[in-house]
Amino acid sequence: MRVPVTDLIGRPGATKPFTATLEREDVGDPGASWGPADDALRGHIELDLDLDSVVEGILVRGDVTFTVELPCARCLEPQSSTHAVTVAELFPDPRKREDEDEDDPGYEIVDDLTAIDLSTLIRDAVLMDLPVRVLCREDCLGLCPVCGADRNTEDCGHRPAEEPDPRWAALADLDLPDT
Repeated sequence: MRVPVTDLIGRPGATKPFTATLEREDVGDPGASWGPADDALRGHIELDLDLDSVVEGILVRGDVTFTVELPCARCLEPQSSTHAVTVAELFPDPRKREDEDEDDPGYEIVDDLTAIDLSTLIRDAVLMDLPVRVLCREDCLGLCPVCGADRNTEDCGHRPAEEPDPRWAALADLDLPDT
């Protein structure tokens, strides 16, 4: 997703608002994997950014908003949530860089200093804000370990074992202080 910045290059203090509604396919290489976000992203990716010209290059600030659908970690019911990530990244002017950092995240001014490519920034923002674990609600009962029924919607009659697993019996012999 390339954005023209010819009106900002070499004009510190100049600002350009940038808003866009994108599909996942509009960002980066078509068919490129987004890892865990491949199946989770739903709907559009909304951008509400300000592009600021600074002495070092172009500073991109604003919000990236997206919706994901992930299964509840306990009952596996799909849960949809909208996330707004605030981003602030510098796209350095290559003419003013003194050192070539091999670990550069890839934010740069491209096309002979006429555009910036926001694809990596957008992808990084989405991936860094993906929730690791989703719950439909804090008191979700999850699935029955015996029959697999959703214990939030039905009572299958199975109860947790009253006796602890014998493999853990040695822990009962430990003399631990009460906390």
